Amino acid sequence: MPTIEQLHAFLTTVETGSFSAAARRLGKVQSAISQHIMNMELEINHALFSREGRYPMLTAEGQALIPQAKAVIAQHQRLELQIQSLDCVENTKMTIAIDEGIPYTRLSHALHQIENHYPQLHIEILCASSKDIIELVIKKRASTGIIFNNVLYPEHVDFESLGSVLFDVFVSPEHPLAQSLSPHVDILKLHRQLVIGSKSAPHTNALSPDVWRADNYYMLLELTKSGLGWSFLPQHLSKEAVSKKQICKLPIEFEQLGWLANVDVIQHKSVSDNRLNRQLRQLLRPLLSHRK
Repeated sequence: MPTIEQLHAFLTTVETGSFSAAARRLGKVQSAISQHIMNMELEINHALFSREGRYPMLTAEGQALIPQAKAVIAQHQRLELQIQSLDCVENTKMTIAIDEGIPYTRLSHALHQIENHYPQLHIEILCASSKDIIELVIKKRASTGIIFNNVLYPEHVDFESLGSVLFDVFVSPEHPLAQSLSPHVDILKLHRQLVIGSKSAPHTNALSPDVWRADNYYMLLELTKSGLGWSFLPQHLSKEAVSKKQICKLPIEFEQLGWLANVDVIQHKSVSDNRLNRQLRQLLRPLLSHRK
């Protein structure tokens, strides 16, 4: 069976394209990388690379091993993180970071259940944009994040889906876009868009070239109510302002602009397997159910 060192040498060579580049990345001499790969080839009785050209080329056998080799490395990293976490004081403090655009009226129910099982636990709640929460979890400033889905999470982040939140396009009734039925979505490009931007990555993609940004949906709602632009807002957060006629859905012909944003709970892999965090994930699963 190949060793972890051999698998690291193999995958790094695949990623960098040469034994020398792999050695530089891993902080080793080239001969050590070559030896690891030769030993692995002897172990499995197949060549991993063709060495006929200037650079090593993957063989079909080497290509076939890549997915499993990556899985073994990932599992080994998880084991290392779990071992490191054994030295941490568990079940004394929990920090939950939640995006303000996500309904959290049922969060208190989960916290009551956690409190019953861990009476000495200290809980801290943070509110931030989803992108900033990912950074908080990576840096272990937050133990759990509740965010709008990011399709590709960083390597050390575990995630579980909680459901979805419905968004729509809103404007002030006094805004020019609210005065007539827009024929198509391109009309939005002629007006300022109000978007969510994180502290770490403020340059969020936008439809309009004229953009103002805020790092939370409540500020976005206030800017929309003031007629400063149009915005995508969660329907649950906009419900009261719509009932008071402070904002309205964008009147547009033919196209429905509403969309569902998936919501995930994320945790750092080093702590996601401990009993407290497993239990919290279980209690958070009904977070988006029974919403009015």
